[in-house]
Amino acid sequence: MATKAYFLIRMAAEAAHNGHAEWIRDLEAMPEVQSVEEVSGEYDLLATVEAPITAVLLAHKILASGWVKHLHILRTEVPQRTEPRLSPERQREIIHARRGERQRSAAGR
Repeated sequence: MATKAYFLIRMAAEAAHNGHAEWIRDLEAMPEVQSVEEVSGEYDLLATVEAPITAVLLAHKILASGWVKHLHILRTEVPQRTEPRLSPERQREIIHARRGERQRSAAGR
């Protein structure tokens, strides 16, 4: 299950002088990044991301690049589960059944 988020990115001053194209390519090379758009105002870029990990971990990965001065997570969307969660009792039943299968398999060797 993936989390969708929108990152507002402010570039460091020294990185902004060289234009955005190189940094946009770096972001787009990340498999979690769906799109990158230049924006005007306080921030330089808007990145739409979808990650199987939390948005915070991906934000730290982007911040580690060195050319990002500030990153703001605008919004996250966590998809709703489509399948119901198993009750703790049902989980225990499955675990015990698997253990029994392994024990029988090991005894038959």
